[in-house]
Amino acid sequence: MSRPRILGETRHQPVERPPPREASLGPHPWLAEDSTVLYERAMSLGRPLRAYLSDTAERKVREHASDHATERLEVMGFLLGEVRTWNGAKYVLVRDTVTTGLRSSSSKVRFDPSAFPKLFAELDSQGFDYILVGWYHSHPGHTCFLSRTDIETQRKFFSEPYHVALVVDPVNEEARTFRLDGDGYSEVPFAVYPASEDPLVARPGTRSRRLKACPPA
Repeated sequence: MSRPRILGETRHQPVERPPPREASLGPHPWLAEDSTVLYERAMSLGRPLRAYLSDTAERKVREHASDHATERLEVMGFLLGEVRTWNGAKYVLVRDTVTTGLRSSSSKVRFDPSAFPKLFAELDSQGFDYILVGWYHSHPGHTCFLSRTDIETQRKFFSEPYHVALVVDPVNEEARTFRLDGDGYSEVPFAVYPASEDPLVARPGTRSRRLKACPPA
Protein backbone atom coordinates (compact mmCIF):
# COMPACT_ATOMS: atom_id res chain seq x y z
CA MET A 1 0.00 0.00 0.00
CA SER A 2 1.36 3.43 -0.90
CA ARG A 3 2.08 5.95 1.85
CA PRO A 4 1.98 9.77 1.99
CA ARG A 5 4.99 11.52 0.46
CA ILE A 6 6.72 12.93 3.52
CA LEU A 7 9.81 14.71 2.29
CA GLY A 8 10.56 16.20 5.67
CA GLU A 9 9.10 16.42 9.13
CA THR A 10 9.28 19.07 11.82
CA ARG A 11 7.88 19.61 15.30
CA HIS A 12 5.64 22.55 14.61
CA GLN A 13 5.70 25.46 17.05
CA PRO A 14 2.49 27.52 17.08
CA VAL A 15 3.01 30.88 15.43
CA GLU A 16 1.99 34.15 17.05
CA ARG A 17 -0.60 35.53 14.67
CA PRO A 18 -3.97 37.27 15.14
CA PRO A 19 -7.14 35.36 14.32
CA PRO A 20 -9.34 36.31 11.34
CA ARG A 21 -10.87 39.78 11.51
CA GLU A 22 -13.92 39.85 13.77
CA ALA A 23 -15.87 41.78 11.13
CA SER A 24 -15.42 38.88 8.69
CA LEU A 25 -16.57 36.15 11.07
CA GLY A 26 -19.95 34.50 11.35
CA PRO A 27 -21.60 31.55 13.11
CA HIS A 28 -22.06 28.22 11.40
CA PRO A 29 -25.47 28.18 9.63
CA TRP A 30 -26.48 25.06 11.58
CA LEU A 31 -25.79 26.29 15.13
CA ALA A 32 -28.47 25.33 17.64
CA GLU A 33 -29.80 27.95 20.07
CA ASP A 34 -27.54 26.93 22.97
CA SER A 35 -24.51 26.78 20.68
CA THR A 36 -25.36 30.24 19.38
CA VAL A 37 -25.41 31.54 22.96
CA LEU A 38 -21.99 29.93 23.52
CA TYR A 39 -20.69 31.52 20.32
CA GLU A 40 -21.99 35.00 21.16
CA ARG A 41 -20.64 34.83 24.71
CA ALA A 42 -17.20 33.81 23.44
CA MET A 43 -17.19 36.55 20.79
CA SER A 44 -18.03 39.18 23.43
CA LEU A 45 -14.89 38.40 25.45
CA GLY A 46 -12.57 39.90 22.85
CA ARG A 47 -10.23 36.89 22.91
CA PRO A 48 -9.55 34.31 20.20
CA LEU A 49 -12.07 31.48 19.98
CA ARG A 50 -10.77 27.93 20.28
CA ALA A 51 -11.34 27.26 16.57
CA TYR A 52 -11.94 29.02 13.25
CA LEU A 53 -13.33 27.13 10.25
CA SER A 54 -12.87 28.43 6.71
CA ASP A 55 -16.04 28.71 4.66
CA THR A 56 -14.41 26.30 2.19
CA ALA A 57 -14.00 23.63 4.88
CA GLU A 58 -17.46 24.36 6.30
CA ARG A 59 -19.12 23.93 2.90
CA LYS A 60 -17.26 20.69 2.15
CA VAL A 61 -18.25 19.13 5.48
CA ARG A 62 -21.88 20.23 5.20
CA GLU A 63 -22.21 19.01 1.60
CA HIS A 64 -20.47 15.71 2.35
CA ALA A 65 -22.89 15.02 5.20
CA SER A 66 -25.94 16.23 3.26
CA ASP A 67 -25.12 14.05 0.24
CA HIS A 68 -25.65 10.96 2.42
CA ALA A 69 -28.42 12.26 4.67
CA THR A 70 -31.24 10.52 2.79
CA GLU A 71 -29.54 7.14 3.24
CA ARG A 72 -28.80 8.02 6.90
CA LEU A 73 -25.13 7.14 6.37
CA GLU A 74 -22.40 8.69 8.52
CA VAL A 75 -19.44 10.41 6.87
CA MET A 76 -16.03 11.44 8.19
CA GLY A 77 -12.77 13.14 7.26
CA PHE A 78 -9.75 15.07 8.54
CA LEU A 79 -9.53 18.78 9.39
CA LEU A 80 -6.34 20.38 8.09
CA GLY A 81 -4.93 23.66 9.30
CA GLU A 82 -2.61 25.43 11.68
CA VAL A 83 -2.21 26.01 15.41
CA ARG A 84 -1.65 29.63 16.42
CA THR A 85 -1.33 31.76 19.53
CA TRP A 86 -2.42 35.35 20.13
CA ASN A 87 -2.11 37.32 23.35
CA GLY A 88 -1.46 34.13 25.28
CA ALA A 89 -4.42 32.20 23.83
CA LYS A 90 -3.99 29.15 21.58
CA TYR A 91 -6.41 28.47 18.74
CA VAL A 92 -6.70 26.40 15.58
CA LEU A 93 -7.38 27.59 12.05
CA VAL A 94 -9.10 24.92 9.92
CA ARG A 95 -8.32 25.68 6.30
CA ASP A 96 -9.52 22.57 4.48
CA THR A 97 -10.69 18.98 4.80
CA VAL A 98 -9.82 15.66 3.19
CA THR A 99 -11.68 12.37 3.06
CA THR A 100 -11.82 9.22 0.96
CA GLY A 101 -13.98 6.15 0.44
CA LEU A 102 -15.87 5.08 3.56
CA ARG A 103 -17.54 2.06 5.10
CA SER A 104 -20.49 3.49 6.95
CA SER A 105 -23.94 2.91 8.40
CA SER A 106 -26.38 5.12 10.29
CA SER A 107 -24.31 4.78 13.46
CA LYS A 108 -20.77 3.84 12.44
CA VAL A 109 -18.17 5.05 9.96
CA ARG A 110 -14.54 4.34 9.13
CA PHE A 111 -12.20 4.77 6.21
CA ASP A 112 -12.31 1.97 3.65
CA PRO A 113 -8.79 0.44 3.77
CA SER A 114 -8.82 0.03 -0.01
CA ALA A 115 -9.25 3.81 -0.32
CA PHE A 116 -6.17 4.72 1.75
CA PRO A 117 -4.02 5.39 -1.36
CA LYS A 118 -6.53 8.02 -2.46
CA LEU A 119 -6.51 9.58 1.03
CA PHE A 120 -2.71 9.70 1.07
CA ALA A 121 -2.70 11.28 -2.39
CA GLU A 122 -5.17 13.93 -1.23
CA LEU A 123 -2.99 14.72 1.79
CA ASP A 124 0.12 14.91 -0.38
CA SER A 125 -1.49 17.29 -2.88
CA GLN A 126 -2.53 20.01 -0.43
CA GLY A 127 -1.34 23.45 -1.50
CA PHE A 128 -0.05 24.47 1.93
CA ASP A 129 1.92 23.07 4.86
CA TYR A 130 -0.52 21.76 7.44
CA ILE A 131 -1.12 19.68 10.51
CA LEU A 132 -4.15 17.55 11.35
CA VAL A 133 -6.02 19.76 13.80
CA GLY A 134 -8.95 17.37 14.20
CA TRP A 135 -11.61 15.39 12.40
CA TYR A 136 -15.24 15.65 11.40
CA HIS A 137 -18.06 13.16 11.19
CA SER A 138 -21.84 13.16 10.93
CA HIS A 139 -24.70 11.85 13.06
CA PRO A 140 -27.60 11.81 10.55
CA GLY A 141 -30.78 12.29 12.55
CA HIS A 142 -29.13 11.68 15.94
CA THR A 143 -28.09 15.26 16.93
CA CYS A 144 -24.51 16.26 17.73
CA PHE A 145 -22.47 14.73 20.55
CA LEU A 146 -19.47 12.44 21.04
CA SER A 147 -20.42 8.81 21.53
CA ARG A 148 -18.27 6.45 23.56
CA THR A 149 -16.63 5.30 20.33
CA ASP A 150 -16.09 8.90 19.25
CA ILE A 151 -14.39 9.71 22.56
CA GLU A 152 -12.13 6.66 22.17
CA THR A 153 -11.24 7.83 18.66
CA GLN A 154 -10.50 11.33 19.95
CA ARG A 155 -8.28 9.99 22.75
CA LYS A 156 -6.40 7.65 20.42
CA PHE A 157 -5.80 9.95 17.47
CA PHE A 158 -6.64 13.54 18.50
CA SER A 159 -5.59 13.87 22.13
CA GLU A 160 -3.68 17.17 21.96
CA PRO A 161 -5.40 20.10 23.74
CA TYR A 162 -5.83 21.93 20.43
CA HIS A 163 -7.50 19.00 18.62
CA VAL A 164 -11.20 19.42 17.83
CA ALA A 165 -14.01 17.15 16.65
CA LEU A 166 -16.62 18.73 14.38
CA VAL A 167 -19.93 16.82 14.44
CA VAL A 168 -22.80 17.65 12.07
CA ASP A 169 -26.34 16.31 11.79
CA PRO A 170 -27.56 16.98 8.23
CA VAL A 171 -31.09 15.81 9.02
CA ASN A 172 -31.70 18.20 11.93
CA GLU A 173 -29.24 20.74 10.48
CA GLU A 174 -27.09 20.97 13.57
CA ALA A 175 -23.34 21.44 14.00
CA ARG A 176 -21.14 21.46 17.11
CA THR A 177 -17.43 21.30 17.81
CA PHE A 178 -15.97 19.46 20.79
CA ARG A 179 -12.68 18.81 22.59
CA LEU A 180 -11.61 16.35 25.26
CA ASP A 181 -12.22 17.64 28.79
CA GLY A 182 -11.06 15.44 31.67
CA ASP A 183 -12.78 12.07 31.43
CA GLY A 184 -15.38 13.46 29.04
CA TYR A 185 -15.68 16.27 26.53
CA SER A 186 -17.00 19.79 26.22
CA GLU A 187 -18.34 21.96 23.42
CA VAL A 188 -15.98 24.46 21.81
CA PRO A 189 -17.25 27.76 20.35
CA PHE A 190 -16.04 28.30 16.79
CA ALA A 191 -16.56 30.78 13.98
CA VAL A 192 -16.58 30.57 10.20
CA TYR A 193 -14.23 32.87 8.29
CA PRO A 194 -13.92 33.57 4.53
CA ALA A 195 -11.09 31.55 2.98
CA SER A 196 -10.54 34.41 0.55
CA GLU A 197 -9.01 36.38 3.43
CA ASP A 198 -6.39 33.75 4.22
CA PRO A 199 -3.16 34.83 2.46
CA LEU A 200 -1.19 31.77 3.56
CA VAL A 201 -3.08 29.21 1.51
CA ALA A 202 -1.10 28.53 -1.66
CA ARG A 203 -2.67 28.97 -5.06
CA PRO A 204 -3.99 25.88 -6.89
CA GLY A 205 -1.21 23.88 -8.50
CA THR A 206 1.30 24.20 -5.65
CA ARG A 207 2.06 21.25 -3.42
CA SER A 208 2.61 20.73 0.26
CA ARG A 209 6.04 19.23 0.97
CA ARG A 210 5.66 18.31 4.57
CA LEU A 211 3.28 16.78 7.10
CA LYS A 212 3.78 18.55 10.39
CA ALA A 213 3.00 17.60 13.96
CA CYS A 214 2.40 19.87 16.91
CA PRO A 215 4.07 19.21 20.27
CA PRO A 216 1.95 18.71 23.35
CA ALA A 217 0.80 21.94 24.94
